[in-house]
Amino acid sequence: MEANQYPFNEEDVRLHYRLLKHRYITELRMLRRGLYPVCRIVNGEEQFVSVCRRYNGKRNIYAGLRDRRKGLKSAGRTEDICGLQSIVLDIDPVRESETPSTKKELDAAIRLTTIMKKWCSQHGYEEPFIAMTGNGCCFYFLLPFYAINDRNRFDITRKIETFEKLMRNDFKKELKKYNCLMDRMYDLPRIVRVIGTYNVKGKPTAQRPWRLSYWLNKSKARQEDRKLLRFILNLKIE
Repeated sequence: MEANQYPFNEEDVRLHYRLLKHRYITELRMLRRGLYPVCRIVNGEEQFVSVCRRYNGKRNIYAGLRDRRKGLKSAGRTEDICGLQSIVLDIDPVRESETPSTKKELDAAIRLTTIMKKWCSQHGYEEPFIAMTGNGCCFYFLLPFYAINDRNRFDITRKIETFEKLMRNDFKKELKKYNCLMDRMYDLPRIVRVIGTYNVKGKPTAQRPWRLSYWLNKSKARQEDRKLLRFILNLKIE
């Protein structure tokens, strides 16, 4: 099958770009085991969609989650991150590395997200955007822009890590019940799968197929959660 024959959801790709809400540029990385990584720095939604469409089905397509500094020309490093606008929690079924999920495994991860989503309303936080990544699910907590610099870089990293640990501990029983893990996503240069592109990780089989990633909820507008940002910034670092 030619790359351009693989499913591609332009609407979901555009939504992902808008949810990222980067101030300057967006970093895209196209990865596939055994192939040399490709990095593209894009300016604007149309270029973002164009690059994603070009590599869809050929490679797994990822975007930088946090804001990269203006003028960046290559893959972002910790010192290149200049802003925080979202935090992602990634839920994956337990399985061998580079192995697509079965339908049963994926369904378990989706059921788990419905349970975890209640945590937000119970604590008065905005409902996150949730995506099916192809093999699991991820939560997008959308925040007001928070500037990152050399004075607070380490502190912010540790606070995001502490938030992840808190969530992992709060849902310890549920993660075990549904045989899922919450991946570590706290590092500042973190990249995330572009939702709406085709997941081609590993070798597909009838029971473990490649899938098109998609947003599970996308009818609401982007709501920045000031309360959650304050909570994270006030966390005590372990």
